[in-house]
Amino acid sequence: MIRLWGPIIRPMVDAIHGRNILEIGAEYGRSTHVLLNYVRDVGGHLHCIDPAPVFDVEDFKRANADVMTFYQDLSLEVLPGITGIDVALVDGDHNWYTVYNELKAIEASHGHDPLKQPLLFCHDIGWPYGRRDLYYNPANIPAQYRHAYALKGILPRKEELVEGAGMNLDMYNAEQFGGERNGVLTGVEDYLAQSALEYRFLNLPLFYGLGILITEQRLAGNAELQSQVQRLEHALQGEELIALAEHMRLVEGLVLQGLSRQLQESQQQVEALQAELAALRQVD
Repeated sequence: MIRLWGPIIRPMVDAIHGRNILEIGAEYGRSTHVLLNYVRDVGGHLHCIDPAPVFDVEDFKRANADVMTFYQDLSLEVLPGITGIDVALVDGDHNWYTVYNELKAIEASHGHDPLKQPLLFCHDIGWPYGRRDLYYNPANIPAQYRHAYALKGILPRKEELVEGAGMNLDMYNAEQFGGERNGVLTGVEDYLAQSALEYRFLNLPLFYGLGILITEQRLAGNAELQSQVQRLEHALQGEELIALAEHMRLVEGLVLQGLSRQLQESQQQVEALQAELAALRQVD
C-alpha cells in the first residue's frame, strides 16, 4: 500500500492535518519507515500492529520509541485499546473475518463518533483477495468464518486454485471464490452495510485495489479534503487513473529489475566462493 502514499494517501492525510497513524500489517517494515518519517515531521505518533514482522522489532523500538508504539500481536486483540487515530492503513490479514472486525473495532474505539473516525485506507480490495480469503494462520480465524483452504496458487479470471503455479501458491488461500463472508472487499462492504455511520467510499482499482472510507460528516467540514475526494472521483472517470496505474506498473517493474540484479549478483558471489573453496580443497 505504501506505493500509493505519495500520489493518493499523503495528500488526503495532509488535508486533515493527520498526526497519529495506525498501521495494520508491517511485514518487512518498508511502509513503517515511510510512516515514521512522516510522524516525525508532523510531531505525531505511529501505532504499528503485526504479529509476525519480518524485521528486528527491537531495533525499531529502540530507534523510534519516541514516535512509535509497536504491537506484536493480532490486530483484533489490541485495536480496542487504541484511540485518537487520525488515519488507519488496513493491510494485515486479508480475509473477511479480520477486515470486517478490524473496521468495527476501530469505529467502536473512537466512540462511534463520525467526526472522530479516522480516514480509512483498506488495501487489497481488488484481485486476488477482494473476493477470496487468505489466512496467514488459519487457526486465528474461528471455524464458522473460515472457508476451506489450500496451499495452491491463484490465476486471473480463474476461480479454481491451481497446483504448482499462480500467485501466492505457498499461502493458505480459500478454495472458494466469491460468496458470503469471503474476501477483503466483501468485508469492507459488509462493514459499511451494518455501520450506523454514513461513509463516502472510494474504490480505486489499481495496485491490488485501494478502498478509502471517510465519514460524510468529516468530509462536509473540510474543503481541502473535499477537493482531494473530487480529484480522485474525477480520476476514476478518465485517463488520470490509467496514467497512475501505468506509473505504478513502471515503478513495480523497476523494483523487480533491481531485485533481479541483486539476486544475480548474489548468485555470482556464491559461485565465486564455491570456486575458491573447491580450489582450497584441491590444495589440501
